[in-house]
Amino acid sequence: VHRGPRMSSTRVAMLLVVAHAWRASAAVRSPLARSSRVLSGTRASSPSCPISMAATMPAKSLEHLGTHEEHPAFELLRVDTVDEYGALCGVYRHKVTGAEVLSVIADEPNKVFGITFRTPPSDSTGVPHILEHSVLCGSRKFPTKDPFVELLKGSLQTFLNAFTYPDRTCYPVASMNLKDFYNLVNVYLDAVLHPRAISDPLVLQQEGWHLELDDPSQPLTYKGVVYNEMKGVYSSPDSLMGRRTQQELFPDNTYGVDSGGTPSVIPDLTFDAFRDFHGKFYHPTNARIFFYHPTN
Repeated sequence: VHRGPRMSSTRVAMLLVVAHAWRASAAVRSPLARSSRVLSGTRASSPSCPISMAATMPAKSLEHLGTHEEHPAFELLRVDTVDEYGALCGVYRHKVTGAEVLSVIADEPNKVFGITFRTPPSDSTGVPHILEHSVLCGSRKFPTKDPFVELLKGSLQTFLNAFTYPDRTCYPVASMNLKDFYNLVNVYLDAVLHPRAISDPLVLQQEGWHLELDDPSQPLTYKGVVYNEMKGVYSSPDSLMGRRTQQELFPDNTYGVDSGGTPSVIPDLTFDAFRDFHGKFYHPTNARIFFYHPTN
């Protein structure tokens, strides 16, 4: 589930580098990691695919990329290379919170940041999906109604989005301008850690579900950004088959429910459950963070 423009092959390539290196760092991956929709449009066997072409190129020396340095607040756990992509990778752990950071240095002007939280749902109310939308509706430092839309219009971003998966939620941003990049990181980190949504029930009603009366002679109807979105998803036979297949394969764990939300179940989500889900999963100890950046 995502908002914003579609990814170009270059941006897919950047995320593939990050995914490749993150697997190499022995970070915990889900059973469905290979089904990521971010990567679904790329076939490694295709001769026209930029990823497969890069993989066939001879490895180059990465000495010019520099090194991953020690940091007083972080422990440097591992340094490795992804030679076919010309990337130097370092895995850090924050000494206080335990948050893990993957730093990828590459010859690429784009600067990419992403923070991912493990968010396994226990029901099909769609709380991970609704929260993904809601945290981007203002925060403690940026109390505007919809900073996501303002960033799309006014920043120099080359990529700006958020994704809900069956077991995790991802928030990536990218920019070729360093000052703009740091601003995007600042907005996104405050959004996920200190969102307005956990103190304002109106955000849940807007992004999740609420009742509307369009005509006094007609019954009340359910509305909401995610509710309406998932009604569209559930009108697709292909989507229904895919979701039902996953749920039948994994009936006894988090993959047996719909993290996006089942329209008939979404109205069961209460504000208390919504707020508690954020408090349980949206904290640095439960985060995986990555930076993709040039040598400078």
